[in-house]
Amino acid sequence: MFAKPRYIDNLDDCYFYHTMDLPTIGVQKGHWDLRGRFDDYVGGVEVAGKSVLDIGTATGFLSFEAEARGSARVVSFDMSDVSQQDLVPFHGRPYIRESHDAWVTKWKNAYWFCHRLLNSKSEVYYGDIYNLPQDLGRFDVAIVGAVLEHLVDPVSALISIARLVTERLVVVTPVIDTEERIAHFAPRADNPEQNYTWWGYSIGLYRELLKILGFDIEKISHSNYYHEFAGRLEERATLVAVRI
Repeated sequence: MFAKPRYIDNLDDCYFYHTMDLPTIGVQKGHWDLRGRFDDYVGGVEVAGKSVLDIGTATGFLSFEAEARGSARVVSFDMSDVSQQDLVPFHGRPYIRESHDAWVTKWKNAYWFCHRLLNSKSEVYYGDIYNLPQDLGRFDVAIVGAVLEHLVDPVSALISIARLVTERLVVVTPVIDTEERIAHFAPRADNPEQNYTWWGYSIGLYRELLKILGFDIEKISHSNYYHEFAGRLEERATLVAVRI
């Protein structure tokens, strides 16, 4: 059920979502630079000796960092088909599948390029975030980094992920700082350029939803991370939920 490794050796075939520091070729700039920030990003959750599921792996920075810290098993997950990406369907702006598909292919190529240079043993599963199979196994830790805000249905995604997690679920996302159980609908009809973000949920909503799924939030932290393309720091919250 796991993807066969791709042999990628041409940087022109790659798109780096994460900035990566790679053997023999050095730093490759990406969309986000999380170097040196892994512990902050995952809320200090210990991954040594643990099985880790990295949801929305992109270039694989979190997977490879977990592996470098001694994770017993790492599975990197990403969508199997570009049609699974929930872009906001603005009227008059048709979704050009061919060009987006080429971009996602380069995104996956960058993962495999890094996988080879880092001698990674991480396994890769391409599938549907709303229907992760039980055959993937059970994981001590799942990391869901910068994913839920881009889904039309974050609740169904969390339900799918949570059934595979035995210890801790780490969610990194923008949040509304209130215990009210509310959501913010991000798309605006007058801003069709922003077609990739759907929802912001409150801490209270996440707390209630995670409790329904059998987790208690044990830690909430906030950190700023460098958005390479925009040239600025952006704040994200990390919610660490422990299995009850």
